[in-house]
Amino acid sequence: MRDRYGREVNDLRISLTQRCNLRCVFCHMEGQPVSQSELTPRQIETIVQAATRVGIRRVKLTGGEPTLRSDIVEIVQRIRPHVTDLSMTTNGLRLADLARPLAEAGLNRVNVSLPSLDPAVYKELTGVDGVERTIAGIRAAAESGMHPIKLNVVALSGSTAERSSFDPLIAFAQEVGAWLQVIEFENVSGRVDPKVYRELHSELGRLSEVAAARAFRTEHNPLHQRPRYSFEWGGRPVTVEVVQPVENPSFCMACHRLRLTSDGNLKGCLMTNAGLVDLRPALATSEPVAAVAKAFETAIGRRRPFFTGPETPQPSEPSLEDPLDAWVPLPVLGSPVSEMGWH
Repeated sequence: MRDRYGREVNDLRISLTQRCNLRCVFCHMEGQPVSQSELTPRQIETIVQAATRVGIRRVKLTGGEPTLRSDIVEIVQRIRPHVTDLSMTTNGLRLADLARPLAEAGLNRVNVSLPSLDPAVYKELTGVDGVERTIAGIRAAAESGMHPIKLNVVALSGSTAERSSFDPLIAFAQEVGAWLQVIEFENVSGRVDPKVYRELHSELGRLSEVAAARAFRTEHNPLHQRPRYSFEWGGRPVTVEVVQPVENPSFCMACHRLRLTSDGNLKGCLMTNAGLVDLRPALATSEPVAAVAKAFETAIGRRRPFFTGPETPQPSEPSLEDPLDAWVPLPVLGSPVSEMGWH
């Protein structure tokens, strides 16, 4: 199914919980309003069944930290038969014990947050002395056959955005057969401290230029049209994907994703909670799959690209009765505080 801007929606990101065992300075908590409520495994399966009726085939499990759910293996087992690709974003702290059960339950791959291999930097950014447990979790995921493993690194000025931080991460990615995914820090309203954002935001344009110049192959992830560079490092190939969403209309126009909050609301964009669609009434009906599928149609119809530019098409079939037609994205953010120091 396509939204009013012609964007096909085929990807669902499900937040399973807002609980987490880290306190990362860059965490946006999926942009979700604070809530202690969590959906049951059966409710999650029903929602995924409904999602497939509108064309969603890929699901990513997120949080908070999804492995804090004691029923995480059951959730994976319930979802897997309904989708073609099932992945999870995790901090990896509990992955050493869970990687094999999750793989056997049907989890295809994981994205693991690994801001730094330096124990002191890791603790400063996450609030926990946990880098060794995360590394053990990544190795366990690799041994369980998950592929590709992506190592998520949020680029932060003065620490993770410096080459001295990236070189060890690239070497580690090569060692375990993982990809490195470098992510621009996003200023998600209500979740990220604006002062912290101003101090730590780092522009990724320089990294993309350097990676593109060195790459022997450049591809694009259809989701957000993220550039994916393959190049040699120390005589061996390595893949680096750059996620650069800030002030990027092209990123938004190639967004094929809906989000499900941990308390049961469909969300059309990470950056705003305008137009949330509550699925709980539909889940309580006598035919919940059909009712939830209709709610998905409503949510897809409300999607808006957050960043727009001259190339952004006008929405089709505008409806003056839809109060969200008056909603426009927040003003474009100002100039980046610093540029990534890769030379």
